[in-house]
Formats: sequence, structure tokens, C-alpha cells
Amino acid sequence: MDRKRVGDVATRIAAGIALLEGAVCVVSIKYLGVRPVFTTWLLFFVASSLSFWTYWSSKKHSVRGNIANFMDMFVCGVITLGILSVEGSHLIGNAFDVYCLVASGVVLVFWRMTRRHEFSNMMLQIVMATAYMPTFVKLWQATRNTESLPVWVLSWFGAVFAFISASAERDKLGKIYAGRGLILVSVVVWLIMRIYWVVHP
Repeated sequence: MDRKRVGDVATRIAAGIALLEGAVCVVSIKYLGVRPVFTTWLLFFVASSLSFWTYWSSKKHSVRGNIANFMDMFVCGVITLGILSVEGSHLIGNAFDVYCLVASGVVLVFWRMTRRHEFSNMMLQIVMATAYMPTFVKLWQATRNTESLPVWVLSWFGAVFAFISASAERDKLGKIYAGRGLILVSVVVWLIMRIYWVVHP
């Protein structure tokens, strides 16, 4: 199978997994008592949208080359609205949340002033990595799991296929985005499994 065919197949699989992830998460929130950290998903939505904007403005860009970022904009938006529909707007919160949102705004202003697309995109990957921290802390301190393990497992597989797609396209920013997601989602999955193995063996 040639590189282009591999990229096409991986892109379709990654997109399908992302759509399934969003649907499973919203259903889990509404009917199964799952309570994801609102801050994490709000920051994911804001930062992924800005990330794709800066990525699309760079010299090399394609939906297939960065399918993870493209799908994240949609999925994170849907999940954020799903959490809000159940929990209400009082979830917007603490100083850490505000700092992360401000950081996203600073990167946006920097990008619009300098037009340094790749550097701005890299800075947004740092913001998105930081957005995982509330979920990491919550899961580390948790005595029961309030996250949807199927959603995070789907996210992990989506990142794998997105990385394959970006590699087939030889898209540097796409590989960085998918690779960053793969590493951090792996940590979330491990923290969830830790609750089952260590906290409640």
C-alpha cells in the first residue's frame, strides 16, 4: 500500500473515531453520570480552533495532514456544549482557567501581529498540553472515576491514526499535534486505569 493510500485510510479512520468519541462522550454525560472537567474541554476547544487557524495559514497545510486538529475543533465544541447543557455556566472558573485562556489570547495577538504561523502553532500546543492539567489533578486525587474511559480510549486510537495520516503527508505540524495528543491522552488513560487498579483494586 503506497503512502497516499495509507494516509487516506488513516484519515478516514481518525475522523470516524473522532465523531464516535464525541457522540459517546455526550451520551455518557447526559445519561451515565460521567462528569469530564469543563475547563479542560473549553481550553481544548479554544486552543484547537486557534491551532488549526495558525496551521492553515502556514505554507504546508491540508485537512488530511492535520486531521486530529481539524476534528478536535468539532468534537471539543460538541463536548463542551454537552457539559454546559448538564452542569450549567457556573463551571467557568478559577485563576488557572483564566491564565490558560489569556495565554491563548496572547498567542493569537502575537500571531496576528507577526504572522509567524509555525511558532504560534507550537505555542498553542503548549497551551493545549497545559489544559490537561486540571484533568490530571482531578484523576490523581479521585477516589472514583468520573471520566469516560471509552471516550479517552477512542481519543487514543484517533491520535494514533491521525499521526499515521500526518506522517504519510510528511506534515511536521500535523505530527506534532497528533503526537502531543497521543502522549497526553496516554497519561489520562493510565490515570483512569490507576483508579481501578490502585484506588479500587
